[in-house]
Amino acid sequence: MVENKQRLIDATKRLIHTGTSEEEAMKSMTDIGINEKEAKDIMEQAKADPKHSENKVAEKTAEKKPPSDGFWDSHDPLSKRENKSEKKASADNLRGDFWDSSGKSFFTPTKNEKPEKKQGFSILGKGDIPDFEGAEASLKPRSPGHYDYKKTEFRETVPVLVSDFDKLIDKGGLKRGDTILISGGAGTGKTTFGMQFIYEGAKLRKEKGVYLTLEETSEKIKENMMENFGWDLDALEKEGLLAIIKIDPLTIARAVEATLTKERGGLYIEFEKFDLPFQFDLPFKPERVVVDSLSALSIAFVDNHQGYRQYLRHLFETLEGYGSVNLVFGETEQLPNVYSRLGIEEFLADAVVVFYNIKIHNNRETALEILKLRSSAHAKKLVPYKITPRGFEIYIDQEIFRED
Repeated sequence: MVENKQRLIDATKRLIHTGTSEEEAMKSMTDIGINEKEAKDIMEQAKADPKHSENKVAEKTAEKKPPSDGFWDSHDPLSKRENKSEKKASADNLRGDFWDSSGKSFFTPTKNEKPEKKQGFSILGKGDIPDFEGAEASLKPRSPGHYDYKKTEFRETVPVLVSDFDKLIDKGGLKRGDTILISGGAGTGKTTFGMQFIYEGAKLRKEKGVYLTLEETSEKIKENMMENFGWDLDALEKEGLLAIIKIDPLTIARAVEATLTKERGGLYIEFEKFDLPFQFDLPFKPERVVVDSLSALSIAFVDNHQGYRQYLRHLFETLEGYGSVNLVFGETEQLPNVYSRLGIEEFLADAVVVFYNIKIHNNRETALEILKLRSSAHAKKLVPYKITPRGFEIYIDQEIFRED
């Protein structure tokens, strides 16, 4: 901090030496986050420096002598005229920690100058100035030779293996790297669907699965699955085909908030190192992933919607990088019109599947709908399902509403 303050003092002396008023120098310091009291202290120290006084004496002496090259303003008094060549040379000598190679000031860039862009960096502080000209230029057609051709790689389609769900999709499954948002109210069977998706993949295809839980403990999940459906998840864990990992959403929310607070302070963070914390380590590269649920995560962020969006984008990009098929759950109303808490999850996801719990007279009927699927054509109707001793059972040939 002492070193930074000395640099500010030196920079302030240079500003005053080039003719900047004290008010302008003070404003430059407050603009970069220095409080007024500290700015006044820096100004006083800059003015009290012996070199500053010598510079003032030298300036007065120089004003009394006409320059040898004859650059004088005929409309100004002799005492206020300046030697333009000397002023240019003086500016050239003021390059240091607070000046770049062109002599621009760290505090106050000129109206016609833009801050130098840092390649490969994410600048989210309040000092970031949009480059409108650069953005406009990027929209203009490029000259031939700048287009990088990349051959299309067709991803593998993986069957979901939950009852007859794959029959609702023309391609018979989901693409590797896709993230599917499953939205539904309490008790609609999201956890059962997710665990059956992992369990069947491990039993029938030997695919490794990770179940990330932000609510229930792994012990409770394994107990419920064994008692309700006879699924021995302990055996899959011992075989290295399953990992159930409990995550603390509050820890994630606090870490993200700390990261964003540091950014708002105007600090530069290397893009490659801007890695919002997952707060868990995977024991293997998964082929199937379930995140249960985004609602618990969003609640942990309270009113920090910016942090939640930032982390959510990071989460989806990381899951895509695994090359796995990913299910993420979101809590909604029993008959939702909005399929996530903030209404953004469905836009980030590659597919949206909605579970409904519909009240008909004195009974409730459950049904699902594939609302969105980017990678394939799919059924466009409500399809009834039930939770049975065999797990999630889908009845693709039945109708949810039938008139007698």
